[in-house]
Amino acid sequence: MLPPWRFLSTGPGGAAYNMALDEALLAVQESGATPPTLRVYAWSQPTLSLGYAQNARQDLDLSACESQGVTVVRRPTGGRAVLHDQEVTYSVVMPLAVLDGADTITAHYHRIGLALAAAFQLLGLPVQLARPQVRAASAHTLTSPACFAALSRYELSIAGRKLVGSAQKRGQRALLQHGSIPLWLNRQQLFQCLRVPATQRAALVHNAYATMGAINEYTTTLVTAAAVQAALRQGFSATFGHALVDMPVTPDEECLRQYLQDTKYASDLWNLAGAAAWRRSVV
Repeated sequence: MLPPWRFLSTGPGGAAYNMALDEALLAVQESGATPPTLRVYAWSQPTLSLGYAQNARQDLDLSACESQGVTVVRRPTGGRAVLHDQEVTYSVVMPLAVLDGADTITAHYHRIGLALAAAFQLLGLPVQLARPQVRAASAHTLTSPACFAALSRYELSIAGRKLVGSAQKRGQRALLQHGSIPLWLNRQQLFQCLRVPATQRAALVHNAYATMGAINEYTTTLVTAAAVQAALRQGFSATFGHALVDMPVTPDEECLRQYLQDTKYASDLWNLAGAAAWRRSVV
């Protein structure tokens, strides 16, 4: 019998809490003190998360975020901006060596993509794993700082519309991958919060209907967050071959989460100025 993985359902959390807990889960996983873990959660307020290396003041309209009650947080992972609101968010932490020696970033994206696809198939959604071609941008291409504007390796789509936006952080022995699974999408609000040319905003919103998708845009009956979480649990269990057992956050994880939340993810230096500025402040 294969040893179980941990399943964590932590409910709605604040932006700083959510990112701090994901990083804490990865750090403790690095030490080998916890089993591989699938976490599912939500957000207690609309939140725009930035990729690790994004320039907040260049890519975001911070005054629009404030006026619309949208919190800003920087992720520990890369990629582009995601508006988290009516969604299920997943995160998985696991050893790099969990795939029988296949420890490349591509192998991990592929296997996690298969687990996500299995979950969506349980919900009756005909998803596909993306294998996008690299295309040269033309002078007429609309560029966007939004994550859901383009498909990346082994991400899920329906009819070419991206359904899950995922990003990954790799340590020496373990990885964190987390991602947004929208139940509904507010494309207008997303592009109001992003700093894009006013002359292109309407076109970007229009294009978003062809490039971004949400679960309940493809179903005839309402799919709830609880149903998505249950499907994720089954999909990961079937794909990785381990039972997922409810286990709590450990005291070490909780202690580190509190520290990271207070000193990093609640800090404007981290969220707005960026990782380099934040690191200089804590040296």
